[in-house]
Amino acid sequence: MGWCAARKRPHRDRICHVMTCGSPLNETSETWGGELEDTVIAVEQLRYVRLGTSDLAAATDFAQRILGLQVVDKTADQVFFRSDYRDHTLIYVKDDKRSRAVGLELREVETLEAATAALEAEGYKVTRGSTEEAERRKVRDFISFADKSGNVFELVVRPMHSGWRYFAPRDAGHLGLEGVALRSTAKGADEKLWTKIFNGRVSDWVGDSAYIRFDDNVHHRLAFHPSIGNGVLAIEYKVENVDLLMQNSYFLRSAQVRIVDGPGRRPTSNQLFLTFAGPDDVLFSYVAEGNTLDAAHRPRQFSKTRRSYCNWGSDCAIPELQ
Repeated sequence: MGWCAARKRPHRDRICHVMTCGSPLNETSETWGGELEDTVIAVEQLRYVRLGTSDLAAATDFAQRILGLQVVDKTADQVFFRSDYRDHTLIYVKDDKRSRAVGLELREVETLEAATAALEAEGYKVTRGSTEEAERRKVRDFISFADKSGNVFELVVRPMHSGWRYFAPRDAGHLGLEGVALRSTAKGADEKLWTKIFNGRVSDWVGDSAYIRFDDNVHHRLAFHPSIGNGVLAIEYKVENVDLLMQNSYFLRSAQVRIVDGPGRRPTSNQLFLTFAGPDDVLFSYVAEGNTLDAAHRPRQFSKTRRSYCNWGSDCAIPELQ
C-alpha cells in the first residue's frame, strides 16, 4: 500500500513531481503542463488502535471472548491483540484517562521526518516518541499528533509483523483490521488533514461524514463523522463472508452484547456490517464484502439520512449515524 514514501499528486493539466523509491527529493518528472503540486506523505496502511481502559481485565476478556482476537503479548499494564499477519491491531492499556490513538504506518524514518515538518508547517503540534515509548508499541520509531478535533494519531515506522499463523480463540472469521470511524468536531478540517498533507482520498460523503481511503482499493480506512465530541467511534474488523457476520450476530446476542447498528449494508461501500458496544464507550464492528475502487472512482455525495448509512433499514442507536 503506497508505492512511494512521499510524492506529488498527479492531476490533469499540471506538472506531477514524483519521488521514486531511492530517488532524491529534488528529482522530478514532467507529465502534464501546469502548476506545481505540494508534496504529500504516503500512508502505507492502518496498523492498530490503542485504547486506554480503567479495567484491563474486563477489556481483555471482551477482546478475547467476545471480539475473538488472539492475545500475543501482555504486561502488567497493557495487552496486545492480533487479528491477522500484523503482530497486533488492538492494544488495551491500563489508563484511567481512557486515552485513545490510531496507529498508521509510514515506510521509513525519512518519511516520518517529512511528515513532522509538514504537520508543523500546518500548525499541528507533533511529539516524537521516546525509545521506550516506541518499544511499548513494538515499532522502530513514531510521532504522535492530534487533529483539529483532538483525535490522536500515531505515525509509526517498521511496526512488528508476525511469522506465526493467526490463531483465534473462537472462530469469528477474522481477516484483519479494516477501518476506524472517528468523531469529528472540526467541520471538514480533519478530512483536509488526510487529503492535503497525506495521500488520503475521499471515497464518498454522507452529509458531512467523510470516508477516506489511502493507496489501496478498499473503500475507506478512516471515516470522520460530525459529532458533539471527539474520539474513536468504532473499530472495524473484516470477517470472511455474510455467513460469518450472521454467525457473529447470533453469538453476540447469546452473549448479551448490545448490538447498536445492523446487521445491514452500507450504500457507500456496499459493505455488510454489524456494530456492537465494547468497553469504555468504544464500539466495534464486523464488516464483510464491499466494493473495491480504482483510480477512476469519483467521490459521491449522499444525503444525511438514515438510508444513506444502511439500505436495509436496520435499527441504529448511534447518534452520528442517524
